[in-house]
Amino acid sequence: MRSYFILAMCCLFLIQYFVGSQVLQYALAIFATIAFLGSITLARRTPRFFSILMFLAGMVFTILKGDGVEAAVQGITANLPLLTLLVLVPLLSIPLKMGGFFDSILSYLKQFENQPRKLFLGITTVLFFLSPILNIGAIRIVHEFAQKLKLNSTFLSKAYLVGFSSTILWSPYYAAVAITLLYLQVSIADYVPYGLGLAILFLILGNLMFSLWAKKQKFGTAKPDAEPVSPKHRQRIKLLALIIFCLMAVTIIAEMITHWSMLVLVSFVAILFPVLWTLCSNQWKTLKQYLLDYRDHSVPIMNNEIIMYISAGFFGQSLTGTSFGYGLSKFMIDLAQHSFLLFALFILITMVGVTYMGIHQVVVVTVLATQMDPVLMGTTKEILALVIMLAWATSSVLSPVNPVNLLVSTLVKRTSIEVGTRDNGWFLLSMCTIGIAILTFFH
Repeated sequence: MRSYFILAMCCLFLIQYFVGSQVLQYALAIFATIAFLGSITLARRTPRFFSILMFLAGMVFTILKGDGVEAAVQGITANLPLLTLLVLVPLLSIPLKMGGFFDSILSYLKQFENQPRKLFLGITTVLFFLSPILNIGAIRIVHEFAQKLKLNSTFLSKAYLVGFSSTILWSPYYAAVAITLLYLQVSIADYVPYGLGLAILFLILGNLMFSLWAKKQKFGTAKPDAEPVSPKHRQRIKLLALIIFCLMAVTIIAEMITHWSMLVLVSFVAILFPVLWTLCSNQWKTLKQYLLDYRDHSVPIMNNEIIMYISAGFFGQSLTGTSFGYGLSKFMIDLAQHSFLLFALFILITMVGVTYMGIHQVVVVTVLATQMDPVLMGTTKEILALVIMLAWATSSVLSPVNPVNLLVSTLVKRTSIEVGTRDNGWFLLSMCTIGIAILTFFH
C-alpha cells in the first residue's frame, strides 16, 4: 500500500507539471508531507535526525519571513521532481533483465579473467555506462561475476569506485546530476559535453593509475584470454550499447525540442521504455513479475532518500530571502571573485566534511546551489555544476557512511576507510587536482 502511495505521488507530480493547477500543487504538498512522516520511523537514525531538523527549520524560516502557506507548499514540493526521478529510474533496468543483457556483460568480462589490466578496464567501462541506469545496482551485478574469480579485494575496490565515481559526473539519469542541473537551471544539452569529457578523462586516469599500481605490486601475470564471447552475447552487447546511446540521445533531443524539465523527460522515459520493450518482445507475464518485484523491493527501501530530499528542498527554499541565505550567497560571491580556486576548494571540503557526518550530499547542493549566482561569481552555470559534481563524486567515495562506499566495503570485506582513503585516495587526489585545475583555467 505504501509503495502505491509513493508511486501515486510521482504520477501526480507529472500531471501537475503539465496542468499547472494550484489545487494539485497543494495536493502534492499533502502527499509529500504524508510520505515524509510515514518514512521517518523507517529511515536510519542519522538521516532521520537531520531531516527532522531541516523540516522544522524550514517551517521556522518560512514563518519568520512572513511567507504564507503557498511558500511552504513550494518549499515542501521543491525536490519532488528529483524524488520522482529517483523512484522511477529503476524501471529502466527491467528491459535489460528481460533481454538477458546482464548475462552477456558477465560473459564479456569473463574473457579477461586472466588479464588484470583488461579486466579492470572492462569492469570500469561497464560501470561507466550501466551505473546511470542501474545506480549502485550496477556494482552488485558486476560483483556477481567478480566474486567467482576470487580477485584481490583492493583490485575490486579500485575498479568499482573508479568506474562508479566517473559516472556521477555526467549522466542525466543519475540523481546527483539531475538535482544540480535543476537548481542551477542548466540544460542537459549544454552540460553533457563538459561532464562526459571530464568523466572520460578520469576514467582513463583511473586505469592508468591502476596499471602503475599493478606493475609496482606485480599484480597478476598476463595469460592468454579465456574463451571468447559467443556471437549471441556479442550481439547483445552491441544492442545494449545502442540502447544506452538512444536513451541518452532521446532525452537530450527531447529537451531541446520541448524545453521540458530534464527530470520530467527522464521520468517519462523510465515509464515508457519497459512498455515499449514489452510491446516488441510480447513478454507481458515477465514484465508483471518484474513490476511486482519493483513494487515490493525497490520502492519501499527509499525511506532515507524520501525524508532527506523533501526536507532539504523545504529547507533550501526557506533560506532564500533570509539573512543567513544572503550572507552565504555574499560569502560565495566574494570568495569566487577573489579566487575561483578557493571557491572550488570550499565546495569540495564542505561536501566531503558534511557527508563524513552522515548528511546526504543533496542537502549541501540544495542549500548552496539555491544561493549561487553565476553572473555575480564571474563564471558560467556549467562550470558551477561541474564543481559541485566533482565534489559529489569525491565525497561519495571518501565518506565512510555514504551508500556507495558502504556497499563496496561490504562486498569486498574491507573497512569503509580502507576502501575510500587507502585504496582510492591517490586517485581522488589526482582527480580533484586535475579537475579543479581544468575548471579554474576555463573559468
